[in-house]
Amino acid sequence: MRLSLIAIALLVLAVQALADQPQYHVEAELWIDGVKRGTPSLLIKANTEASLETGDEDDRWRLEVEVEPVDDVFAPADTLWVHVAVHHRLGDHWDHLLDSIVGVPEGEVATVSVVDGDTMATPETAAVYLRIRTTRAAE
Repeated sequence: MRLSLIAIALLVLAVQALADQPQYHVEAELWIDGVKRGTPSLLIKANTEASLETGDEDDRWRLEVEVEPVDDVFAPADTLWVHVAVHHRLGDHWDHLLDSIVGVPEGEVATVSVVDGDTMATPETAAVYLRIRTTRAAE
């Protein structure tokens, strides 16, 4: 009985800790092979992975995002780790195009790109070009 009460108390504390996590509004612009694929927008809690998938049956893409507040006294105030992944599906096969973590102050734009060789990264020249901005949602 005592173990059950302890387990319930720990579960309540874990749920409360998740409920107390701030929420973030994530706005992105995504290009794949020079083609703008959209401007996905997500509302997610800190330290929780979320994803958005869109496109048609023959050509789909998926953006996965997780926002992690940086808890380091040496980091600038309101700095976030933004974990991002981009997948592209052609037919039945998903290709993993990008997987990265960027450190960026809240509200500022971070850019992540994949290019061949020394090519200058632009939305038109990159295999993947992602601009992402994360701001704290009003409570």
